[in-house]
Amino acid sequence: MFESSPEQTGSNEERESTFFAMMQSYEDAIFRFVYFRLRNRALALDITQDVFTKTWLYLAAGKEIEYKEAFLYRTARNALIDYFKKAKSSSLDLMMETGFDPASSKDVDAVFKHDDIATVQRMVADLDETDQQIIFLRYAEERPIEEIATLYNKSVNAMTVYIHRLIKKLRTRYEDLTN
Repeated sequence: MFESSPEQTGSNEERESTFFAMMQSYEDAIFRFVYFRLRNRALALDITQDVFTKTWLYLAAGKEIEYKEAFLYRTARNALIDYFKKAKSSSLDLMMETGFDPASSKDVDAVFKHDDIATVQRMVADLDETDQQIIFLRYAEERPIEEIATLYNKSVNAMTVYIHRLIKKLRTRYEDLTN
């Protein structure tokens, strides 16, 4: 999907130029994409750097990237998946060390008295990875539906309906939580 041919293409200068253009155009967007998922600036910077390192290695191997933005977002998504897989095994221990008690039960009203933004963030975090990315791209990055549809290999009409259903689902959950 992303590579047009496995053989060497272009000169070193062309690959460098392509890489630097990608970095200049997409570095901030990829950082925001990663930061939105992690809420940790230092870690988001590390993962963003890793995304561009992997991209450079891919280009340096002589491979061509047809859809640059889609390639970078997919690489960032895969880097996040790798990070969460590594972090998952120690996360419960870490949570318990910082005071999390899985046996405690808080009143539902007390949990949702926080700011509406925190409630929406938690609701979005409960969505699967793809749905979170679509919401992020549409509302945080303000990407056009046409572009999102292309990234996910869907028609514009199908993506419009999909986003509408996601928003309806979130709105229903929010109303249930706040009533």
